[in-house]
Amino acid sequence: MLEPQMTPTVMELLLRACLLLLAALTFVDGSETKLIVREDEDAILPCSLGAADISSRVFDWKKDGRVEVFIYDDGRYYGKGLSGQHEQFRGRVFHFPEQLKGGNASIVIRKSKPADSGTYACIFPHEQPERRAHVELIVDTVLKDRSEENIPGASPEPFITLNKTDDGTLLRCAVRGAFPKPEVVWKDSSGNILPAEEHFTENKGSYDIILEATVTKTDDYRCVSTQQEIHHQIYTETHVNVFKGAAPKPAIAVKETKDGLLLQCEVYGASPKPEVVFQDSSGNILAAEPQVTERGGSYDVILETTVTKSGDYQCVATQKEINHQISTEIHVNVPSGDSDSTPWIVVVGVLVVLLAVAAVIIIKYKKTWKKDKEELQQRKKHEEELQQELNEQKKKHEEDLRQVRLLLEEGKQQKEETA
Repeated sequence: MLEPQMTPTVMELLLRACLLLLAALTFVDGSETKLIVREDEDAILPCSLGAADISSRVFDWKKDGRVEVFIYDDGRYYGKGLSGQHEQFRGRVFHFPEQLKGGNASIVIRKSKPADSGTYACIFPHEQPERRAHVELIVDTVLKDRSEENIPGASPEPFITLNKTDDGTLLRCAVRGAFPKPEVVWKDSSGNILPAEEHFTENKGSYDIILEATVTKTDDYRCVSTQQEIHHQIYTETHVNVFKGAAPKPAIAVKETKDGLLLQCEVYGASPKPEVVFQDSSGNILAAEPQVTERGGSYDVILETTVTKSGDYQCVATQKEINHQISTEIHVNVPSGDSDSTPWIVVVGVLVVLLAVAAVIIIKYKKTWKKDKEELQQRKKHEEELQQELNEQKKKHEEDLRQVRLLLEEGKQQKEETA
């Protein structure tokens, strides 16, 4: 167990202990002292057996009658020869070895917690009769960062972003997933609360909060999230440099050309002269030649570059002399054009081939149709000639039959005449 050395801190604690002892006269006579401390402060619980030397005696500290806080037994104590101390107090409770000969049985509880509040008894069990004193300890809870306590809904560390505007610098603070709903404020280095605009959304009792404030002077600024119900407070701090010559947010214009899309970035009124570049989504710097004009120590920069691929691009203005960097991002869709004409050539080629095939089919069809028409006409003519020939043969056959009938009739008449 660590024993306090004669450092200024220990001397201060001893002085406080003496003052408490003198003021409260907390002797082991059954009396009770009330002690109030703030959370995380050291709490000195006074106890004395008068001027008697207690270095070889036994005294025991208990909380609420049963929790083992500290015990001293003839030079032995928790952490040095003795065990059984409650886990709540392990490594946090110390006595004053150099004051034992003067009867001082006081203890100090380091970094007091709200859970330490209660009634403590200082007991000399081997005295006849038993001697004891009581101390009521009250630990006032304070607002502090309780992230390590893993409290459900405790606000996480606020997330800060900065953005240059025409009016100054826009501070944006985001606190997400907190419940109960926290109070979120912006403060300057003097602790003044800044005017700000709050936006929040709620989902199943959990809150997301966005707080925005515009500042016009260089300073340290802090976004503070407070949940009084759980005594939790957490903040994030940032430093803002506001310069009159700080480059404003770049303006980007897009123009369509035969080679692709022309991106034009404009930064006006910057001092000192900014370095302006275009970057793709991978952070690669694009080839571009800036056009710079100077007016009374203030610089205007125009940067142009041509892109042939769709994607995200940003124009970044950097002034290293004043640690200032600001950017504008844009998404572009590059239309199909000369820079991407291959698909159109393929389409046109396919159309030409289809038209050629169609033409060949039509010509062939026409030839076939013409040939079929001629054959049909010839067949019809042949059939007509054949029909005509049949008609002539029929007439001839009928004439032959008529001649045969005539001959038969003549023969019949001759036969009758002869008879």
